[in-house]
Amino acid sequence: MKGTIIITALFCVMFSVQAQDTLTIMAYNVLNYPSSNPTKADTLKPIIKYVQPDIFMINELESEAGATTILNNALNVDGATNYRKADFFSGPNTNNMLYYNTDKLVLYSQHEIPTALRNISEYVLYYKTPLMNINADTVFIFCYSAHLKASTGRTNEQKRFQEAVVFKNYLNGRPQLENVILGGDFNVYSNTEPAYETLLNGGNTSLLDPISSPGNWHNNIAFTNIHTQSTRLAAISGGGASGGLDDRFDFILFNQHLQTGTHGLTYIPNSYKAVGNDGNHFNQSINYGTNNAVPSNVVDALYYMSDHLPVVLKASIPVNVGIAKNNNSHWKGRFAKNYFYFTSNQTEKELLVFVYDMRGKVMQKQSIEQAKSFKTNLKRLPKGVYFVKVVEANSNSNAAVYKFVK
Repeated sequence: MKGTIIITALFCVMFSVQAQDTLTIMAYNVLNYPSSNPTKADTLKPIIKYVQPDIFMINELESEAGATTILNNALNVDGATNYRKADFFSGPNTNNMLYYNTDKLVLYSQHEIPTALRNISEYVLYYKTPLMNINADTVFIFCYSAHLKASTGRTNEQKRFQEAVVFKNYLNGRPQLENVILGGDFNVYSNTEPAYETLLNGGNTSLLDPISSPGNWHNNIAFTNIHTQSTRLAAISGGGASGGLDDRFDFILFNQHLQTGTHGLTYIPNSYKAVGNDGNHFNQSINYGTNNAVPSNVVDALYYMSDHLPVVLKASIPVNVGIAKNNNSHWKGRFAKNYFYFTSNQTEKELLVFVYDMRGKVMQKQSIEQAKSFKTNLKRLPKGVYFVKVVEANSNSNAAVYKFVK
């Protein structure tokens, strides 16, 4: 009896782990790309391979050609083909872009929010559950990329504040907001700046700073472990600020839904970080001496790529979101001895059968015509958790999903 209880408990733990997916979100100011250095996509490549972002938002993009070069030379490299980019919109000053992992996500829509200086970009994604049909629910993610006015002084603070107000007013008029993520270069110097306070507290959608660290961040050694700019002590070719790490300009904020998991996406505590900041490089170049926060090739890439560090966080998501209830009472499915057996009380004109693994990869597929029953051979599948989806051809709403463990 004790052995049975232990095995059951272990199975439950294993299934719980398998039933969760993780999304890695990264925001990065890539420093006037591509004019700063057209070959910097090769420099970005080791950073991408280290972080492996599922959602990647950038600022200071100058052209569609630059966006495509990053996609082809930094993301879809060394056999990877799973990244896509959003459409490029050329606004005033520099632009934003979003790249996403198509193994997990679909870009549903995008929109540009004009401000007095630069656009704030909206990208709405949804999680690519393997069992999606039009009657199923999934997790929507409302991503926003912003690059607020730079520089010190009351005038520039006021301009950042006005941009923040425009953004929060837009959210006020945006219906059915769920998981809101705002990333970018905010150029704020302390938590008392009106722009920062407005982003967190203004309007109907309050945002959270996952590493809430109130204070004057500028040139303050007390905040050395969260600084994101500058990666260089002295100026190098390609432009960018110097002076070493002494400012917190780069952020990812999110709304309450990611804290509570109300809409399927949950922030993983302590996953937020400035990539490459080891807390020991205050007013120094990021690659000065020893930096064990990331591999040495990534440290050097961060130094040369931009005067900013990227910021990242992770969020968990149940992989079984979007499982629709079987809506055909006349369909029956069962599993026995490595076969899936299907029966209907009527002859079906054409059925499509898909076998998915836990990550949504199609492992098998077949088409069945003019049949009341069929069986699917599952012998070649490795051990694991799988889903069989049976759908009436040309009618995705008429579907049923069956789960099995091999």
